[in-house]
Parts: sequence; structure tokens; C-alpha cells
Amino acid sequence: MEITNKVRIEICGAKYVISSTENPKYVKELATEIEEKVRTFMEKNPSAARADAYMIILLGYVDLYKKSEKNTDNIRSQLTQYLEDAARARIEADEYKREIEKLKREVNLLRQAVGKEPFAGEIGKK
Repeated sequence: MEITNKVRIEICGAKYVISSTENPKYVKELATEIEEKVRTFMEKNPSAARADAYMIILLGYVDLYKKSEKNTDNIRSQLTQYLEDAARARIEADEYKREIEKLKREVNLLRQAVGKEPFAGEIGKK
């Protein structure tokens, strides 16, 4: 069971208590990042209300989140394809190895039939 931490944060003078399973230091870093973004927005848009700053920042984070999800899905899809390709290649390689061994046995049988020595490494195998 994960431990839930209660973390006190402050963003632009507003105080909050956040319940999170994340490390409290990490939660405070998030709050600091949000506060910096709000302050930067407010400096660039002095007539905007703080709620506007929060909404614009929130939209930016939701956009990043959606794009990250899409990227993650693409990476998963590519990884699945690579794994399937690798499995097919492994099966194909095993089939080729079996075919090579079969052909070596046939060659050795043919050599024995005509009185020649078997391939090196094949002595004793029949």
C-alpha cells in the first residue's frame, strides 16, 4: 500500500494542502513551477486576472499531456512491431539453423556413401 503524504504548498499567496503518494519535495517542485508560470504570465499580461493565468497554464499542461499520451501510444506501437519482427526473425533463424543441420547430415551421408570424410565438427554425429 502506498503512503499518502499531505503536502502544504503555496502558489501566488494561495495556500493548499495536497494529498499525494508522490514525494513531498516533488509536489513542492510542481507548485514552484506553476507559480513561476503564473508570475511570468501575469508580468506579460498585467491586466489579466489570476484565474485567466491559471486557465491558460492549465490548457498548456493539458496540451502537453495529450501530446505525451499520443507519443507514448506511438512508441508502444513501434515497440510492439519491433518485438513482433524480432520474434519472426528468431523463428526464421531457428528454421534456417535446422535446415542447415539437415543439409549437413545429408551431405555427410552422401560423403560417407562415396567414401569421403565427414565435415569437421560432424565426426561422431549421425
